[in-house]
Amino acid sequence: MPRRLSYIITVCLMAFVAAGCVYDFVPDAGELQGLEKPLVVIEGDIIVGGETTVVLKSTQPVIGGVEQESISYYGTTVWVEGEDGQVYNGWRTHDSNDDSSVMTFKVNTSSLSTEGRFRLCVSVPGRGEYKSAFKAVAISPQIDSISYVMAPDRSTVEFDVSTHDDSSEPLYCKWTFVEDWESFAEITPMLRAEKGNGDVYMYELSDSDIKERTRCYSKAESKDIYIATTEALSQNVISRSKLNVVAATDRRVSSTYCITVMQTAMDKEAYGYWEGVKASISGTGGLFAPMPNEVRGNIVSTTFPEETVLGYINVSTMTMKRAIYTSMQLMMYSTVCGMASYKRLDDEGMNQWYNLYMNGLKPVEFVMDDNGNRNTDEVWWTTEACVDCRVFSNSTRPDFWPYE
Repeated sequence: MPRRLSYIITVCLMAFVAAGCVYDFVPDAGELQGLEKPLVVIEGDIIVGGETTVVLKSTQPVIGGVEQESISYYGTTVWVEGEDGQVYNGWRTHDSNDDSSVMTFKVNTSSLSTEGRFRLCVSVPGRGEYKSAFKAVAISPQIDSISYVMAPDRSTVEFDVSTHDDSSEPLYCKWTFVEDWESFAEITPMLRAEKGNGDVYMYELSDSDIKERTRCYSKAESKDIYIATTEALSQNVISRSKLNVVAATDRRVSSTYCITVMQTAMDKEAYGYWEGVKASISGTGGLFAPMPNEVRGNIVSTTFPEETVLGYINVSTMTMKRAIYTSMQLMMYSTVCGMASYKRLDDEGMNQWYNLYMNGLKPVEFVMDDNGNRNTDEVWWTTEACVDCRVFSNSTRPDFWPYE
């Protein structure tokens, strides 16, 4: 493969392989002329003592400016193999979507011995078998703490992780995390609007309707590469390695925020791979950063040994720690919601409510007159996101949530 093509492929595709990351980079159509078939992308680490998750993707080749079909993984089998010949079969998860070019598999690796050596195997119909190198198990130390530091102007908060190892050997760590957060509608609605016959009618919300609109939960997974090593340090301590930065206007810190951090250890080779990938995709690797086409994983095609395969399979135990913070602790969230009152008809007799409704605004409540009575011809209005948290919610209340 010419050096130029190798360089382009690796630059464009290494972004897919950060474990659990979603770097759906689409190269320019003119960049990949001549790439005749998509490449296999394999994400995931073998987690000894837990469950292994493997995600199969493929690159999107472009020929003559036209995107070609991706790999279909229908019929694919995934398994973990011990150097002693023991096989641990995987299964396709039920939450895999109908897109055959992206599939998720699970393997029960809870019974694997920390003394063994293991590899990942994948068989793709029409493409052959792919196997990672056998690797010894890297033992992940416990996470010492999750902490945060506020920007001086309280515009952002940074969440960090700390760990250490009593071993005399350098520590190489990689982290992923899951965020869960509870958020409230910033304005509690008392009304809902319905359109009919060119007009808008107001109806009072029940207590259950109000709760459904004002208390929601969301979830997100880390998408970047988070690594650190003690190789150049005098002590085997990683202190406050940065994980995540959240802005003061972000709803994640509006009420209750939870970050669950998963830590895996690596050997020097695996760390070098992720360091190279991170430098390549960030563009900040510096003058002496590895060229992207020098960043190679440990997965090969046993059917077609010359085939380029993207991904690196690490073998390690995993440790986990969770931290929960409330808005009262962080005291940084900046509200962005406001209201404005409008009568049903303006001075020229035009139906203002109808126009507001058609422009996506939502009613809050009736305006009160000087005697404390509701004026049913005048209503406070605001944006939908301010009165209905379901607009930005994507999850349900986690089982571990501290508040009912």
